[in-house]
Amino acid sequence: MSLARKQFIRGVRVEMQALANELGVSRMTLNRWVGSRDRLLGEVNWTLAKPTLDRCRQEAAASGVEAVAQTLERFIATVLASPFMQTFLRQEGEIALRILTTRSSELQRNYIAYVTDLLREELPGPVGDLPIEDLAYLAVRISESFCYVDMITGDTPDATKVGAAIRLLLS
Repeated sequence: MSLARKQFIRGVRVEMQALANELGVSRMTLNRWVGSRDRLLGEVNWTLAKPTLDRCRQEAAASGVEAVAQTLERFIATVLASPFMQTFLRQEGEIALRILTTRSSELQRNYIAYVTDLLREELPGPVGDLPIEDLAYLAVRISESFCYVDMITGDTPDATKVGAAIRLLLS
């Protein structure tokens, strides 16, 4: 995992056979250890996303809805400013979207769980008729939509739209 993470941060395409060779094991052994390439890349991304989310949350100078909006806006701004994420998205767009936004890896499930916990801690009570898990799912999808909008519609990504949409959703 740490070798794959180092390669990812350097902007090197993470290849299972190359990892196996560098670790001195067969590709089959590597697959038993880490699962599929999608799963490995999802885990690598989560090991980078979780501390970034934590830092963005600590930097949020507010509470309640505003803390949630600031946290997710800062997180997406960080993703958009990250050279290794931009390399990953540019080199492997469709694969990246699958790993980052679907159940093909644990990343999205972890991200939704993180936002669910954030909402539980920051919101004093229910917001509308939706369960908090559904609000977290919507918040995550909003953040993904504005982060990857260039790949989806061709528009320009804009983290500030994440904050504005989250405020609107939760108000």
